[in-house]
Amino acid sequence: MKLNFSRLFILFCCIYFFNPLLAQDKPVVLQKDTTISKKDTLKKASDADSTAPTPSHLELNLVYQSNDVTNGRKDSSVIPLITPKISYIFKSGFEIDLDVGYNVHDPSPQVNQYTLDGSYSFNPGNYSGSVTLSGFVYNKNSGSTTSEQKGSLAYSSSYSFSFIQPSLNLTWTFGNHIPDYQASPALQQQFTIGNFNISPTVTMNAATQNSYNSYYQNRRFTIPRSSKPLPANVTLSGEVLNSDKFQILDYELSAPANFTAGNWTFNFTPTYALPVNPADIQAKLQINNVVKTYTYQEKLPNTFYFQIGATYSFLKKRSKPKAS
Repeated sequence: MKLNFSRLFILFCCIYFFNPLLAQDKPVVLQKDTTISKKDTLKKASDADSTAPTPSHLELNLVYQSNDVTNGRKDSSVIPLITPKISYIFKSGFEIDLDVGYNVHDPSPQVNQYTLDGSYSFNPGNYSGSVTLSGFVYNKNSGSTTSEQKGSLAYSSSYSFSFIQPSLNLTWTFGNHIPDYQASPALQQQFTIGNFNISPTVTMNAATQNSYNSYYQNRRFTIPRSSKPLPANVTLSGEVLNSDKFQILDYELSAPANFTAGNWTFNFTPTYALPVNPADIQAKLQINNVVKTYTYQEKLPNTFYFQIGATYSFLKKRSKPKAS
């Protein structure tokens, strides 16, 4: 399904004209989001004063995600994740994050993946950039469409105008497959009322699908699920044809919302993903010694999912100078 760009144009025209009513006078600078553990992801806007460096500090974060969706693709079973995360942010701009994602769809929580990130962020004027190196360790029974990935290198950049904030994320992903390349341009604008802000965002994701092909080959039809397993004499595997083709995979509409109270920040991000360019899948069915091969086009319905989380920062608040 293709996105109706005329409607998006009207939407951002409305954002432009209503912006003076709600937005801050000072342009908002986009920062690395410490509330989302996905590499896949969603950025939050920060209204922190960028004129002075933020002291080094620790942050603790907990996120619930209703389903594991990447570029509009998801597993045949729902994978809701609870992800505790610990971060240490250095005043120099470096940051280290460690998180563990738990799949709570099973009768008891099962580790889905471990993620370790190291990043560096910088913010000259209205420009914001960050470089992030990530390592992933997935459970052998994980059904995540990204479960064959081992790590990634990403560069995120954005620029804050008074009426809109364009950004571009570039990602190189590696694993037991040919590396993948992804480009994700986006447009967003933040509206702030007191300690609450919301950032309507439109994102386009374009990438190759080599790790998705590896997921189809090794996990899509073989890992244990709640549905009835295949008989012992039957094996089924799949292959994504032309997985090295770089193409648009989905459009996403989201609205990250944040509320800050003291050292606490609460987040809610609803996302509606509209996938395009479904892959042609070549499936191989083997019954005893008889092998049958057939090709079909995957079905990619639009998907709504959300994330909700809370972050506690151990950053000490600066005391205001006493009036003389």
